[in-house]
Amino acid sequence: MTKHKVAENTLVIYTSDNGSFMFRRQKGEDHHIANPRVQGYLTTDHLANRHWRGTKADIYEGGHRVPFLVRWPKYAKAGHNAERTITHTDIFATCAELLKAETPKKAEDSHSFLAALSGKKGQARPGIINHSASGVFAIREGDWKLILSADSGGRQQPRSKPFEKPYQLYNLANDPSEKVNLINEETEIAKRLEVSFEEIARDHKTSK
Repeated sequence: MTKHKVAENTLVIYTSDNGSFMFRRQKGEDHHIANPRVQGYLTTDHLANRHWRGTKADIYEGGHRVPFLVRWPKYAKAGHNAERTITHTDIFATCAELLKAETPKKAEDSHSFLAALSGKKGQARPGIINHSASGVFAIREGDWKLILSADSGGRQQPRSKPFEKPYQLYNLANDPSEKVNLINEETEIAKRLEVSFEEIARDHKTSK
């Protein structure tokens, strides 16, 4: 890139498709350093998913939070931290805006984050839906996350079924590790998120 003098005007994105596969092990349990076949680290040795709860395949943040680093000297300010929730599908709309092209109907779930790269506030992104390996869904809007099931829905025990109650509601700003379930305290927020999820799911079925 430097040789051909395109580095300053090239958008480079470094990211991952999911969180780490490694479980957290406690002192006295077998772990990856002692036995490479064990899918887990002692928390004193390594935290593959930092303080996020869960692993790949779970509905919790440890399964979905990934690095997203951008290098684009002509447009993105070095060292800038964009406080915006995005998904990989948003890359499509971002590139479309960059090229001054319309985002096609088939990419309706993609929302540009071009403004955020340059430090601008931009338009708030609609709710993001993700799911676990067994089909447990969650919806994220701002700091709030509603899990439409009772547990991980993935690899970690206990594994609940999709739409099995009680649901889980977390404020990720105050509780990034998803330890305090606020489903009984913040009933209005939980209901609003559930309605938002149902609307998105209904629209998806209609557009097929």
